[in-house]
Amino acid sequence: MTDPASTPPTSTAPASTRTDKGVRGFELDIHVAFTQPLPAAQARAALLTLDGFTVDLYRPHPAALHADQSGEDTPDEVPSARLTGPLRDPETLRAGLSALLGGPARYVEVGVRGFLRSAAGQTEWMPWKRNAVLPRADVARVTFEEGVRFVLE
Repeated sequence: MTDPASTPPTSTAPASTRTDKGVRGFELDIHVAFTQPLPAAQARAALLTLDGFTVDLYRPHPAALHADQSGEDTPDEVPSARLTGPLRDPETLRAGLSALLGGPARYVEVGVRGFLRSAAGQTEWMPWKRNAVLPRADVARVTFEEGVRFVLE
């Protein structure tokens, strides 16, 4: 059996600290609501403008799908998504947000949010301290203050 401490790392660290346990800090938290539900592949392609984040696609709950009386299988469509990760370059991020708002996004919520991650790996997000609503064209006014959520609609 080899000692894990003596084994050199085989890859670089992930872009997100999501797997770190027993950690507290701040991460960029972005919610994107699409103008209409997109197929999962198309939603992921649209989100490529915001590279380097952990992406969670939000799908309707299965119970809601059974409420549809048509009897047809519903396609794998995504109405919204959440992206989390470290803030690297604010200007590149603003350009990506502008591209999303000029295309498939109905609105975007973005901010730097505090979190606590337990030793078991469960993440608890802190509540927002303040919300600011801006027109979708005012992406340049988004500041990345800790605890402030900007809603661009």
